[in-house]
Amino acid sequence: GEPVVPPQVVDLFHKQSPALPPGFNYDFEVLDPMTQKPVSQIPPAGQIELRLAVTNDSPLPKTLDFPTSLQAEFIARRVETFLGGLFVLPLEVWRSSYFHNISHTTTSLIFTPGETKVFTSLWTFKQTGEESVPVGDYRLLAKFYGATILVRISKPE
Repeated sequence: GEPVVPPQVVDLFHKQSPALPPGFNYDFEVLDPMTQKPVSQIPPAGQIELRLAVTNDSPLPKTLDFPTSLQAEFIARRVETFLGGLFVLPLEVWRSSYFHNISHTTTSLIFTPGETKVFTSLWTFKQTGEESVPVGDYRLLAKFYGATILVRISKPE
């Protein structure tokens, strides 16, 4: 049969993923900045645009408070596997807030009913050198109000 685990032990190990507050919805896309069309693979060199649209679907206005001036952030991680896939380690290769001054004063966003706010960032990379993006599988993340939204994408050979 199934092992019996006390609820207190289950609560220690099972944490719910942070999500957007009730009444909010999101759309996270990876786009070609020139055509504004979705991309399914990372190109050899150039840019991709990461776009997060957050919508207040509730009939009431909502205010979201942030501890700093950083309200949305985008992160790219390359998935590295070891020992034939036994170990998988996501290595961060880019973050939209790198080299940005972030004020540590609180900020707020006010959403009217049905309002959508869009956050974007351009990830620029080259084929070789320090800004290169190696072949492999990537996880692109958008962080907003404690929620982490994930898109999987690859860079072919």
